[in-house]
Amino acid sequence: MFKSLFKRKDRPLKHHVEFCISNLSFGSADAYDELIGREDIIIEEAGCTSNCETCDSCLFAIVNSEVVTAETAEELLHEIEEKMKENILVG
Repeated sequence: MFKSLFKRKDRPLKHHVEFCISNLSFGSADAYDELIGREDIIIEEAGCTSNCETCDSCLFAIVNSEVVTAETAEELLHEIEEKMKENILVG
């Protein structure tokens, strides 16, 4: 039984991208819509991510626990992609 608890699972690892509900209404929803169907990403919508100053000033998302910001949804999507490239997931 002990061995089965630590047995490696053959499930692919996924990036975690979190969006603030308020920021979605400010414009990050377009980036959200582009990412929602991807199999390599877990997307979460949060009521508040406690990044209120960032939320008030620009579009943002939290990628694998790191905040990425941009002025437009297209830039945000690019920044999210770049952050995921930096954090290659190893199974």
